[in-house]
Amino acid sequence: MKVNHGRFRSLRRQLAALLAVMLLCGVVSAAEPWAGRRIDAAPSAKEEPPQSWLLKWSDPAQAAELRGTLVIRRQAEAAVDVVRPAEASADVEAWLRRLRSTPGVEYVYPNGRVHALELSAAQQADDSSAAEAASGEASTLKAAAASKAAASDPELAKQSYLKQIGALAAWKTVREQTALTIAIVDTGIDLDHPDLKKNLVPGINLIDTDMPPEDNNGHGTSVAGVIAASGSNGIGVSGILWKAKLMPIKALDHNGDGTEQDLGEAILYAVRKQAKIVVLSVGLYRYSPYMQDIVNYAESKGVLLVAAAGNDGQSLGSLAAVKYPAAYSTVLAVGGVKADNSPDLRSNPGTELDLSAAWNVYTTAVGGSYKKEEGTSMAAPQVAAAAALIWARYPKLKTYQVRELLRQTTRNIGESGFDNRTGYGLLQIDKALSTPVIADGFEPNDTRGTAAFLPLNKQLSAVLNTGKDIDWYTVEAPYDGKLTIKYQSLTETGAAIPPVRLLHYVNGIQKNTYTTKLASGNAEFTVKKGTQKIGVQFMNSDNGTRQPYLLNSSFIMKPDAYESNDQTYEAFALSPRSQTVVGNFHQKADRDWYAITFKQSGTLRLTLEGNTARIDPGLAIQRAGQSLRAYDEESEGQAEISPILTVTPGKYYIRVHNAISSEASPVTGQYTLKINYVPKYDDPNEPNNQYYEGLSIRSGTEYVGVINSSTDVDWFQLRLTKASQIDLQVFNVPSGKVMQVIAYDKKQQQLFTQKTGSTGKLEVKNKRFPSGVYYFKLTANEPFDKQYYRFKVTVKNAFAGASAVAEQQLPASEAGGDEARRMFRAEDPALENSGEPFALERLLVQ
Repeated sequence: MKVNHGRFRSLRRQLAALLAVMLLCGVVSAAEPWAGRRIDAAPSAKEEPPQSWLLKWSDPAQAAELRGTLVIRRQAEAAVDVVRPAEASADVEAWLRRLRSTPGVEYVYPNGRVHALELSAAQQADDSSAAEAASGEASTLKAAAASKAAASDPELAKQSYLKQIGALAAWKTVREQTALTIAIVDTGIDLDHPDLKKNLVPGINLIDTDMPPEDNNGHGTSVAGVIAASGSNGIGVSGILWKAKLMPIKALDHNGDGTEQDLGEAILYAVRKQAKIVVLSVGLYRYSPYMQDIVNYAESKGVLLVAAAGNDGQSLGSLAAVKYPAAYSTVLAVGGVKADNSPDLRSNPGTELDLSAAWNVYTTAVGGSYKKEEGTSMAAPQVAAAAALIWARYPKLKTYQVRELLRQTTRNIGESGFDNRTGYGLLQIDKALSTPVIADGFEPNDTRGTAAFLPLNKQLSAVLNTGKDIDWYTVEAPYDGKLTIKYQSLTETGAAIPPVRLLHYVNGIQKNTYTTKLASGNAEFTVKKGTQKIGVQFMNSDNGTRQPYLLNSSFIMKPDAYESNDQTYEAFALSPRSQTVVGNFHQKADRDWYAITFKQSGTLRLTLEGNTARIDPGLAIQRAGQSLRAYDEESEGQAEISPILTVTPGKYYIRVHNAISSEASPVTGQYTLKINYVPKYDDPNEPNNQYYEGLSIRSGTEYVGVINSSTDVDWFQLRLTKASQIDLQVFNVPSGKVMQVIAYDKKQQQLFTQKTGSTGKLEVKNKRFPSGVYYFKLTANEPFDKQYYRFKVTVKNAFAGASAVAEQQLPASEAGGDEARRMFRAEDPALENSGEPFALERLLVQ
């Protein structure tokens, strides 16, 4: 069925005009809603759409009305309700706790945002290799156009990638696919584009169900052109498919944004309308149990999902990971390759990557035009088109067999076999159309030495051919944790299911076995970081049945060393110092709490970062008994840094979590919490800024202090009941600071002064003092409060001679005045007539 969308829009305009007249005449109430309008129709630009949640019933028969809950939409196939609190003023946390404790509710998950995988201006780059290749291929493409199997489209010379992925050669075999429908879940499609409209079938606009799925962004139109711009029609470009049935499903708005619910509904709509392939050039870093359910449902209906891996490989570096939905095990994840067949470093790497296709394309654009485009968003539709051609050539293949054939027929452009940059290699459509699928493409893998690589989080298919056959696989565990191998037999309905054993070996030593007599089973192995060998064999070596099977691998990290610390009362106690904590989020909604009891004031700065973009660091701190202060300003893969905080003696709690979702799933990766604590030492002797406030000191006692401002002065007081010798020390002065000590008698007459040197200390030995009261004034050239200085005066035995006379001549109340000054001069006769009774440099420093 062909749809004339231009005529449809013209009819809508006429109806709108008629409605306006009817409103003016009072025939129709202006408040009457349109039939079938969405409850959560797009709000005005000034409004934020209300947050909603995805509630999954474990058994649809248990679905019931929920108190205080508004059901926005129901998705029967997924047994999911889209819900939100009935009252805007409701306590959301209490509402969520009530829902999650309701019998029959499997999960309540936030309806998060999803985004089209468009490149930012910073990510776009001139690809010189693409330009050179395009120039070199132009003559080849023009020559090919003269052959019967080549398209006559005038812009074909700009589509050099068609030769790179084997499309030109494939056209000699098959170039059309109208027996199945390809759904494009995106921003819509330019429905009147002359190079596309003949290949379109009816779709839907999930953003505004009253409107057709028109593209007001451009992304979806470019994707559509890569798949099936009409071939050999004398205009524009050629898609990989010359003729096709493309179903536009608009799940993203004009900004390329949507929600998980819209994305899930789009896939469900495609399945309902019997689409065979669904293209998803969208992505996000968070795992969603809801989207996993949708993916599983599509797989159960034999629908192939193809998705882009992401474009952050260069901007995020080692943090980049394959985005979801491409990262789900049964979704074909597609990366990008340059025109010279080298991996484009902007393409996201990972074990979930299946294969790669051309990064740069020339394709259709909104408004009936054409343009250059780039990214994994443009690579994914190439693989979708290839899958369509495979089904045209081999219509009886199962979905998993199409995936295997695409992997088996790639061109290896990276490391031998699988690699995280290109998956199994570069798409080669011509080879896929001329090579039958191999039932077990991993053979020979009958020994641990010839084990085939099994990527984490991917589904592969293979065959046990005889009772003595054993298939070995290598799995790399990225950390200590739990490795789960899901085995699923592909036995025909009603056939006997032979028991199967899974073996786990490390370094040639058997660690575990798992046996299943059922059609499927999950083998869970506790593993250490490193290489694991997994064997699959019949329990009965005499079994003569040929057994096809599917194998999935997944991994969950071992809890970190600080668990259990999921609540404040379980907070792991850390010492009050600067330190680094490395942990992980090994469980759903993991919150890790730490406690620090500070014994002195200071400044605190926290930095939280993850080693994967699947972690969006979320940081919070609170003083015991006070409210929690949260910091979550940055996005996935970016460090969260608190401001410099002032802490005082007491207990503080620090919480870290993965803010990518309030119910974030376990992540394979680690976070690093850096705690930078700089003690700010309080001066225990304050107030002592005036001589009459001087702290009275004892002989031999060590006193500490700080100079906390440029005007701070610390005074100390010493009382001698009899003439004595003293030793004076100042030490532990911070590097780069200089302290000065000035000694005074009771009448505030200066006796001597001395400064610390580069060693940060000074020592005055054997100074003679008569009995009396003395003061010591300590200052510094710059303030400091991150380290204590230390000050000590030691009073030694009384001395004889002049001091004894002085003791007899002066009453105790008068001691320490002129006599003290006479004593200082007597120690150094050169000072008697110097006129500088307080000369600094004349005192001995040891």
